[in-house]
Amino acid sequence: MNVAISHPLLKDNAMEEREYQINIARSCLRGNTLVVLPTGLGKTIIAILVMVEILLKKGGKILFLAPTKPLVEQHARSIKELTKIETVAKFTGEVAKTRRREISKDSKVIVATPQVIHNDIISGDINLEEFTLVIFDEAHRAVGNYAYTYIAREYRKRRKDHLILGITASPGGDEEKIMEILENLGIENVEIRTEEDRDVKPYVKGFKIRWVELPMPEELRVLHASLKDLYKSIIDNLRKIGLFVTIRRVTRSDILRAQKEIQDGIKEGRGEYYQAAVLLTQAIKVDYALEYLETQGFEACYNYLQKIIEEGNTRGGSKASRVLIRDDKFINVVKLAREIADRIEDIENPKLNALRIIVRKELANNPDSRIIVFTHFRETSIIVANALREVPNVRVARFVGQANKGEEDRGLKQKEQVEIINKFRKGEYNVLVATSVAEEGLDIPATDMVIFYEPVPSEIRSIQRRGRTGRSKIGKVVILTIKGTRDIAYLWSSRNKERKMKNELLWLRMLLQEKLKEKKLRNIFERKEEQREEKNKMRKGQLTLVDFEDEKIKIYVDHREFRSEVVKILSQQFVLVPHALSVGDYLISERMIVERKTANDFLESIKDGRLFSQMMDMRKNYQVPILIIEGELFTGGFHENSIYGALASIIGDYRISVIFTRDAQETAKLIEFLVKREYSPKEEIAIRKEKRAMSDEERQRYIVESLPNVSAKLSHRLLEHFGSVRNVINAEVGELMQVKGIGRKIAEDIYDVVNKKYAVKRGEG
Repeated sequence: MNVAISHPLLKDNAMEEREYQINIARSCLRGNTLVVLPTGLGKTIIAILVMVEILLKKGGKILFLAPTKPLVEQHARSIKELTKIETVAKFTGEVAKTRRREISKDSKVIVATPQVIHNDIISGDINLEEFTLVIFDEAHRAVGNYAYTYIAREYRKRRKDHLILGITASPGGDEEKIMEILENLGIENVEIRTEEDRDVKPYVKGFKIRWVELPMPEELRVLHASLKDLYKSIIDNLRKIGLFVTIRRVTRSDILRAQKEIQDGIKEGRGEYYQAAVLLTQAIKVDYALEYLETQGFEACYNYLQKIIEEGNTRGGSKASRVLIRDDKFINVVKLAREIADRIEDIENPKLNALRIIVRKELANNPDSRIIVFTHFRETSIIVANALREVPNVRVARFVGQANKGEEDRGLKQKEQVEIINKFRKGEYNVLVATSVAEEGLDIPATDMVIFYEPVPSEIRSIQRRGRTGRSKIGKVVILTIKGTRDIAYLWSSRNKERKMKNELLWLRMLLQEKLKEKKLRNIFERKEEQREEKNKMRKGQLTLVDFEDEKIKIYVDHREFRSEVVKILSQQFVLVPHALSVGDYLISERMIVERKTANDFLESIKDGRLFSQMMDMRKNYQVPILIIEGELFTGGFHENSIYGALASIIGDYRISVIFTRDAQETAKLIEFLVKREYSPKEEIAIRKEKRAMSDEERQRYIVESLPNVSAKLSHRLLEHFGSVRNVINAEVGELMQVKGIGRKIAEDIYDVVNKKYAVKRGEG
């Protein structure tokens, strides 16, 4: 008989009492914890147990982060179903910023994607000090520049009694990466369980794995050999230039590493490296064609070859494609591919054929089965879904991400993803053909079989795919491979990595505990050193140019900049307010504006003519306009005379300062000092800069253009319709909607901002 967990904030009989979950949750309450637990064993349950206890004992709010919109939806639903917490909010990119502000005031729990929270922290729309607990689902993502890293750092900095919980099925087998995760999340405690642990073993149902090795049809072997011959000829040409001389068999990793060497050679002015760059791009394209043929089948390979031909024949297409489609060996490959395409109905696709048989057999034995087929490429998911529709009793749906990949490959919106999951759970669909979007955390406990259309070399992705089955009963896992291809290499790679990771998990507990002890001691010494420095500073009692009041300075930043690393860095010192700036990227003061361009964007803006109109607007409107160019500008591919000419014009004709920085770090540092030098606490920065020497008509348009979502074109229409600025402002919602291009939402937004009472915040007047 199962015993339910009893808690004041849990619904009655909502959760089965499991010893390992309670033990782990209890441990998580003691400090920042990383929980590593196999998929299907209730990481979310542990997170909810910690959440309700914190709310009961400490109050405040909870922030629950998940990397995808379907996961946000799933976690929010779980919290509502299992707990008595009524105010649970979901924040994704589809929820408007103004709406998020309203909802967050009354919400006890906010479940969100990290990018949304990242942006709200920077703009000051969310106060991290309110949160007594932050949960990071799929915590293995907390590396590099991923938003988790920034959010954790800011949370730890802003709230002294912070509590962090990271949950993942696998942190990977790389010790250095694991230590980076611990460092980024400020982890003080680690709870790791495997299927073999005493308290976990009773709840592990497991799964049976079957590897299916299939032969490649004779016709495809000929095409395969021709593609390999083409690839070898390109590599041989690269060897003549001096690349890959010591490497017997060149892999994709070798090619990607060679890109850096070629870039360095081009910077040094070595002419042969321009040819090497073209050849290397060709090698990558042919390698992808081989991968499609080996792991996905002929249809995917043929479609990819067609794309290369189309690119090569398109004006402005890459030089690599233009040269490649004229290569005799490539022409032969295309000829063979077209011959196969003409009689494709007579040639068996071994994976599709095996897939049909496996699915048909599973549904014949168990008509209520749920099956997930994973494919690496979205193009393949279309082919697979179409093939499975031919199988009796199959009700199939594609489950892909939100991005649109052309007319035939439309992405799924969040609501559509949730709807498909619900229909799959109910049995309206019994087969899902899914890409990587379904690998992380998809809550479908009734999945009986998982099929890998191709193996994946990543142990984390392999574990996550398998974790969709074997939850409530023994599951089945089938992996399809083609004999003699990279399928086999990928299969053994993931198996070896998994074996290594499992072995490492057994001793990782001890290793991490030792590392964490060292870290705690180091932190104690660092805190003492910081305290000594602070005391010394207070004794001196002197302020330098860059010393400021406690209140943070406010900078208006163009909303398109909010995805940049520069904004992340600056937000640590300043309050950054997103705004649709008509001129520049960073409004520093009434007189100073900064336009930031990456080297590539600078070159593109010369090509498309944007550059000089932007410079003219900056010069007209601001006394001190500054252009920052970030990155290496002279990398080849663009005539240097054009670059020097543009720079000379900006400096000489427009009198704009041009400053070069190496990376986002340097750009942020420069802007930081510009702000500190310019800032005056007595001045309020105007968001909009009045243009000089405007006509009355221009002034009228400019005023109306400041209304929400009103473009230059709409401002002209509004003034033409109503006759004056006064009439526009006094118009009712229905009257505004009579103007072409003004819908109800825009009309309501205009009416609200015009009629809303102006509230001066305390201390601002």
